[in-house]
Amino acid sequence: MRSLVLVVRFLLELALVAAVGWSAWMLSDGVWRWVLALAVPALVVVLWARYLSPKAAVELPPQARFALELLLFAVAAVFLSSAGASAAAATLAAVWVVHRVALALTDDVRSPLEG
Repeated sequence: MRSLVLVVRFLLELALVAAVGWSAWMLSDGVWRWVLALAVPALVVVLWARYLSPKAAVELPPQARFALELLLFAVAAVFLSSAGASAAAATLAAVWVVHRVALALTDDVRSPLEG
């Protein structure tokens, strides 16, 4: 079960990056469309790698990690909704919430994917 939760987590990370990239593209125009469609996902990847990944360079307290993750997914959902993809925004938010519950319920179980 824990392995499945971790696979879903990885897919959510990919969906997060895709969501902010697509939203940045849809919500901007001209040269800014290209700049933002590349820069916003890159910023999300840097934040995730530096603070939220299993091998993060900076160790945050659990509450701060949760707050940052919540912020990233909330911003992605708002961006998706603003770009006209309300169903995608609701789906991303709902899957993230269900995933966080599943992650908490399997917290004491180790997976082969965790090394």
